Amino acid sequence: MSTVTIVIQNAPYQSDNKAWHALRFAGAALTEDMTVQVHLLDDGVEVGRKNQSIPEGTVNLQELLSELIECGLDVRACGMALDDCAIDESTLLDGIERGSMKALANWVKNSDQVIVF
Repeated sequence: MSTVTIVIQNAPYQSDNKAWHALRFAGAALTEDMTVQVHLLDDGVEVGRKNQSIPEGTVNLQELLSELIECGLDVRACGMALDDCAIDESTLLDGIERGSMKALANWVKNSDQVIVF
């Protein structure tokens, strides 16, 4: 089985839609029976926050990420980024763990592919 690590560095609902595209790819990879791991880094930790303000006409990334976690997606949020963005772990979606660069390095070491959004 192939393993992919996805790093999301961009906040949700930005004009470039990188967080949305990253989650779309994560879902597609899960349907291809790949092991998928997502590391939220920098402003990307906002993707994992509960009670997001969803702009009208956009996909609810909070719901999408929760569904992907239920389907087997592993998600970690960088501890330093959580601290920098003043996000308490209790405000993260269920199933998201506090991560670290060491944990990310281990994922990368054991991945067949690494993709950064």
